[in-house]
Amino acid sequence: MAHPFRLQRLLDYRRRLEDGQALALAEATAEECRVRNAIAMLERQREEQTAALGTLLGGGVFGAEEYSRRAAFLDAAARALEVEAEALKAAAAHVVESRQALVEALKDRRVLERLRDRQAEAAGVEDGRREARETDDMVTARRQRAQRT
Repeated sequence: MAHPFRLQRLLDYRRRLEDGQALALAEATAEECRVRNAIAMLERQREEQTAALGTLLGGGVFGAEEYSRRAAFLDAAARALEVEAEALKAAAAHVVESRQALVEALKDRRVLERLRDRQAEAAGVEDGRREARETDDMVTARRQRAQRT
């Protein structure tokens, strides 16, 4: 006999929460990856401009406008790297928070699943006992009829 799990709606709700937390973790991880890629690109551009500026200075003849343009780019790149470094810290913190929330959602769901499994096992044991009682009653009734005849 099937015994419905009385907390099934709660278990379904916990599964939906877990799915939402998994999605939030994926989004946070993607954002962290995006910030890391932006930092790598900025560092690569800064290295290229530093090398170009070194070549320009090594050549001996250069214009003030070219030098100031490259120096301004390097300053802007340094500021952008600082901003992206802060964004990376925030994104990494968000990933950690999302991961912790997902772990908590997993624990909540697993607790309910264990409870459901235990209840199903207990119901199975009770069904077995009831069936054994019914079988014993039938066997006893047959013996009593057989003894009367």
